[in-house]
Amino acid sequence: MKSISGFVIVLALAINISAYQPQTPLIKNVFRGGTHLEGPHFAKDESALYWVDISEQKAYRLDIDTGNITSRYIEYGPVSLIIRVKDYPKLVVVSARSELYFLPWDAPGGDKALRLLTAVDIGLPDNRVNDGKADAKGRLWFGTMGMEVNGVIDKDQGTLYSISEHNFMHPQEKVRPVSISNGIAWTPDNKFMFYIDSPTRNIDAFDFDLESGTIRNRRVLFSFQANNVTGVPDGMTIDRDGNLWVACYDGGKVIKVDPRAGKLMEHHKIPATKVTSLTWGGYDYSTLYVTTSSLGLNPLQKTQEPEAGSLFAIEFTGSRGNPENQLVFANADKY
Repeated sequence: MKSISGFVIVLALAINISAYQPQTPLIKNVFRGGTHLEGPHFAKDESALYWVDISEQKAYRLDIDTGNITSRYIEYGPVSLIIRVKDYPKLVVVSARSELYFLPWDAPGGDKALRLLTAVDIGLPDNRVNDGKADAKGRLWFGTMGMEVNGVIDKDQGTLYSISEHNFMHPQEKVRPVSISNGIAWTPDNKFMFYIDSPTRNIDAFDFDLESGTIRNRRVLFSFQANNVTGVPDGMTIDRDGNLWVACYDGGKVIKVDPRAGKLMEHHKIPATKVTSLTWGGYDYSTLYVTTSSLGLNPLQKTQEPEAGSLFAIEFTGSRGNPENQLVFANADKY
């Protein structure tokens, strides 16, 4: 009896210990066959993930409960940004070229459903909007980039802008010039904003005032070159512990950075070299959705990277995000 009871105790302890062992991150392919996927945005109240394919001029919506994926084709031009409008399910803001539009997701009529919100970079016809995020006050921060030919960008032609429901006709210039305006994130206490202009290969930090929406004291927080990180920083998000997660374009991975120390914490290899962006989603925000691109890959490279241009979901990272901010715009459905 003693030996049996001892065995039971040992077995119970082993089960108990194994239950608390950290799990290895699991990467799943959620959607494949895209060209240049970007801009994932999770809307918990819809149980939906939105993202875009810039080259294919498409916006996508995944229902995480059913797995059903729907899409909208934007004939007018490349679509690189998509974000929900707060309190208006299935009403999104999308970019096309250098303009922002309201798009009711289920409205018929293709581009006829688009309602112009604002336009930027007037006089620079080759520019387009790139990445964007909303802050905790519901302002939309978004940036532009210059003409791109065969992967070469016309440098210093872009600007980082901010709009609210009060000044959307006159976007505020926040940072200028930039070359490829990309990832944006704020600390959970909203005291700091992080920003990426990709060709610099840096993540920059600003002091941030939430009430006024002002930024100041720009400095380099993390250098890809100094930390021997391959590729360039692209999209970015932050977890509830205040750590940054950054997509490494031409680096084939996602990295986790401690912004307090400016140190690389970990990296997660993705089965595609061109990792473009990422966001937290799922009901507990423990799923990291990651977009990738196959743009510019030659036939041999496409054979070597059959999953390039896919949307991935990483589970069991041990981290979780917070709900994403959405654009605040009163009576947006009647605009």
